[in-house]
Amino acid sequence: MHRQALLALSLLAATAPAQWPTTSSPNLPIGATTGEQVLPKVAATGDGGCYVGWFDNRAGSYAVYLQRYDAAGQALFAANGLLVSGNPQQSSLVDWDLICDRADHCVLTFTDIRAGGDLDVYAYRIAPDGTFVWGANGIALSNNADFEPNPRVCQAWDDDLVFVWSNSGTATVQMQRVAPDGTVRFAGDGTAIPGDAGQTPGFANVVSGVTLGAGDVVVSWVRGTSSFLSPRHIHAQRFDALGQPLWNGGTRIAVFDQTSIPIAHIPKVLPDRFGGAVFAWHFAVGSQFSARVQHISSSGTEVHPHNGIDVSSSANSKFDPAIVWSPSTSEALVAWNERNVAQTSWGIFAQKVSSVGGGLQWGATGVQLLPIDTTVKFAPVAAPLRQHDQNDGIAVGVLVESLGLLQKSVQLFGLDTNGVPAFAPVTVSTFASDKLRLAMAASESGTQMLAWSDLRSGAADVFGAAVDLRGQLGTVPATVTVSTCGNNPPGSLVVTGRPAVGTTMFWEMGNPVGTQRFAVGFYFLAFASPGFPCGVPIPGFGMNGPGAPGDISVDITLPHIVIPTTVFGPGLTVPHAFTMPWAGSLIGLDLWLQGLAVDLNPNPTVPIAVTQAAHFVTGS
Repeated sequence: MHRQALLALSLLAATAPAQWPTTSSPNLPIGATTGEQVLPKVAATGDGGCYVGWFDNRAGSYAVYLQRYDAAGQALFAANGLLVSGNPQQSSLVDWDLICDRADHCVLTFTDIRAGGDLDVYAYRIAPDGTFVWGANGIALSNNADFEPNPRVCQAWDDDLVFVWSNSGTATVQMQRVAPDGTVRFAGDGTAIPGDAGQTPGFANVVSGVTLGAGDVVVSWVRGTSSFLSPRHIHAQRFDALGQPLWNGGTRIAVFDQTSIPIAHIPKVLPDRFGGAVFAWHFAVGSQFSARVQHISSSGTEVHPHNGIDVSSSANSKFDPAIVWSPSTSEALVAWNERNVAQTSWGIFAQKVSSVGGGLQWGATGVQLLPIDTTVKFAPVAAPLRQHDQNDGIAVGVLVESLGLLQKSVQLFGLDTNGVPAFAPVTVSTFASDKLRLAMAASESGTQMLAWSDLRSGAADVFGAAVDLRGQLGTVPATVTVSTCGNNPPGSLVVTGRPAVGTTMFWEMGNPVGTQRFAVGFYFLAFASPGFPCGVPIPGFGMNGPGAPGDISVDITLPHIVIPTTVFGPGLTVPHAFTMPWAGSLIGLDLWLQGLAVDLNPNPTVPIAVTQAAHFVTGS
């Protein structure tokens, strides 16, 4: 009976519609309604899902919308998104930013003209249930008559949200800090970071600095952006929580000043998790373009030679490097668009650059992901193959004009730390349409969640897809079911967290009926069950009293794991942390867990007793 019921439940789950598509066409419609949906951003959440935000003119002018997805790809806000801001916008848009903070809230920053005809900067913090934590109209970070485009945000390790943007009127980079509860730290329009004399800084960015509660951040910017003749160098400075500069006696450092970077190029920057930062950019000398990486340490010291290290020695041009960083090994993993010097053919390559010795780890010219040929390939995006402190590789997404003129596919590649493919290349979308602004983020379990603007219906809509760490489209939801029937008392086993690969769960066992005075516990993790959810009753294994039956739901006649846990008293629970190995082969695996408590006292009333059981489906 129990096996038949379990089979019926399994078949029901298998036929339930999955939200992340398992095929490359059609894709998941995220914002697909009247008008135009553009500039999508993606940020992974702690539960294996993500936030996706975009600009949307369904009402005739651009508004900001947000959607939240769980790990299965089920939308948790209203269809076609939650309206974040419908305040007036200009007819053309500048860039903006979106992150997920450590409390799984979404923090957005963008500009609009609600206070007049110029662009001012605003910020919102949205809770997982859609609550507007900083009020229905967010927080005004600036209010002046100046042009202030492209704000950026990060969360410092003291939990403050730190925002930066450029101000063309004052020729400064502005920085503001806001506490999670909405308390604004700096007065007025924030702390001004002055640009070089006669220069208008732009393309400001910010990343968190040191860990362990400190509020330091690293801010970067392009030195001059006001004209084609501006010396467009890359500058950076580290600031403490009070906004005081820490590097180079308070003077900004030049990350790159060999020549100018292109006028519209935005350098990439990531935190190194130790107080420094990693940068990537491209530039031209004559008709040849090069891509470089630099690592600035926590002291403000250049790890690589001044002006950075080339990612490849090939004679081709390299554009638009995208980076991920491995803090445990101090390595930058980089992907770029490589073209012949005439820019009539395109390819995608990748490289690993070590900060220990500064060498190119994947050969002098890197690893080829897509060959250089006449099929147009656009700027790649990158995310960690595994979203942990120890990154195990790089995932690279790219739009490829492989389906005809302005008809692009979305393709995804994964390389492990040795530059070896982690899975076969994935064609994420094969719908023949023009596609723009690919964005990507990685979950803790290595699922890559992608979103892009898509013109398949005429005006742009936002579509998305997910690829798990095996390289398979769609996801397998990680589920936990704790038995609630039979002879084992409720509360004797508590499981928190998700059994997704690479994530940590907590198991707690105890004797809530108090029939054992002082017990030691053992967890049995099995690959088969003789009966679930109620189990097979065995006399003398119950917690409810002497000789009472206990229900056994783990099959220890087959391979299984025994894990001892801490001694505990009556009614107490002892948490045990268990990290699911990060392995694609575990996705979709069924596991059963049950605890066994042994009373250590002489002449115990209940010598041994089993807890409730739990059934896990290991997910992505």
